[in-house]
Amino acid sequence: MIAVLVTRPGGEADRLVHALRSQGYRVHAVPTVQTEAVELDSRSLASYDWVVFTSARGVGALAELPTGPRFAAVGPGTAKALRARGVEPAYVPAAADGAELGQTLPDVEGRRIALVRASAADAELPDVLRGRGATVEDVIAYRTLEVPPESASALRAALNDLDLGAVVFASGSAVRGFIGLGGTARLPAITIGPRTTARANELGFRVIGEAATQSVAGLVDAVARALPLEVKNNA
Repeated sequence: MIAVLVTRPGGEADRLVHALRSQGYRVHAVPTVQTEAVELDSRSLASYDWVVFTSARGVGALAELPTGPRFAAVGPGTAKALRARGVEPAYVPAAADGAELGQTLPDVEGRRIALVRASAADAELPDVLRGRGATVEDVIAYRTLEVPPESASALRAALNDLDLGAVVFASGSAVRGFIGLGGTARLPAITIGPRTTARANELGFRVIGEAATQSVAGLVDAVARALPLEVKNNA
């Protein structure tokens, strides 16, 4: 059975782990990053024109959602998290991608925009919005901590699996965390999107698959394309 290594912070509870197992893969769930919530005061967001969420985790970081601003979500999963809180997002881009969100969010010139996201998020989204005339402030919803020491032994065990076909990365910080924990770039990588691919390439990985959409479904499809089960099973 083909094995894959999933490095997302959810560990065994990660939806990607369950989705891949349901497809027939053997999955090692070894977080190479952890997230730590940051206490936020939702009242501080009430004066913004837009509040933009780049993950469902960011939505969950707010005890209450402020009234007044319009809300945008980076993709369907984040939009679902907003709807579960009783809020219909005013904008969700066609592609679940931060760059797409920055380029297509409507009515941004002269507006104040709060980006609720991780401490390790890159600068592309705010830079695009500022280039379109918005005033943008990063609001840190959770901190990303790389190289969690409790994952070291599980990673060593996963790397000793002779059927291990690839490591799955959903962020550049996960790539760095994997290397920091003693992982090797000799293992092929499957990534969630172009920026993660670029970071993996910088660190010496051969990327054999990239998700077409930045979602669990996109990652499952990328794994299936890169490591088709029928090839292994019919060999």
